[in-house]
Amino acid sequence: MDDPFMQTRDRRVRAERYRKMACEYFELAKSATSPFLRASFQHSGEEYQIRAQGELRRIAREGALGRDEG
Repeated sequence: MDDPFMQTRDRRVRAERYRKMACEYFELAKSATSPFLRASFQHSGEEYQIRAQGELRRIAREGALGRDEG
């Protein structure tokens, strides 16, 4: 999957964009008439959701590392 958001340096902004994209794809999956398109949109939504969760985990990890160093 091509990632148009990798140039965004702020992880919170990137995570929010991924979350919004996931929601959009989940909505497309709900309204898709074709089973193939429904599955494709659902899969894309899940991928964006995983990416958003990954960014949030990195934020949490970086925050924990910052507290340990201070």
